[in-house]
Amino acid sequence: MNDETGKTRTQHPDVASATWEVTERSVSVDDFAARYDVGAVEHLVVDAQPETMYQELRHLDLLTIRSRTADLAMWARGLPERLKRRVQPRVPTRLTYDDLCVSGDWVLLGEQPGREVVFGAVGRFWTPIVRMEEVTAEEFAEYGKPGRGKIVTSLSVRPYGRRSSLATYDIRATLDDPITRRIFTLYWRTVSPFVKAIMRATLRAAAKHARA
Repeated sequence: MNDETGKTRTQHPDVASATWEVTERSVSVDDFAARYDVGAVEHLVVDAQPETMYQELRHLDLLTIRSRTADLAMWARGLPERLKRRVQPRVPTRLTYDDLCVSGDWVLLGEQPGREVVFGAVGRFWTPIVRMEEVTAEEFAEYGKPGRGKIVTSLSVRPYGRRSSLATYDIRATLDDPITRRIFTLYWRTVSPFVKAIMRATLRAAAKHARA
């Protein structure tokens, strides 16, 4: 049951006179992108406890992801920027989702520890040279500049059977005007197979660590 604040009130059935406690609402990707223009979702059943799998996925070093398709996609995506600079950019030795937030390209929108974490990004992410804009979590919901878009990424883990986990990688994009929406939809038809390959490789990398 929800009260006027939007929080959930839970009744204790073992108490004769009704008593209630207020609990915080669970964080979900639907809180930030219930409606979206394009998206992709990948699932993976992992032979590991949900708590372990969540920690490995949440804090995964993205540089450890290995897939021929994913490697090719990442190389091609960074090629315009390398050509513009005419020099090789400095390669970090470790890169996590939190590192991406520190850089300003992404922002942590919310987390239900042990269950789901949601990140967001805004800007022109379909152009040859990606143009991201730095926003706070509070500004993200109201962001709506013409010619820009918003991405919401969710990493979640649920129990699956007695000892396994169901890991989910969910990406949703929303565009802020009809022209941009048409342009991005055409772009998405080309890149979505590579995006999904990276998503699958991410889940497999985290699962490898979790099983170990």
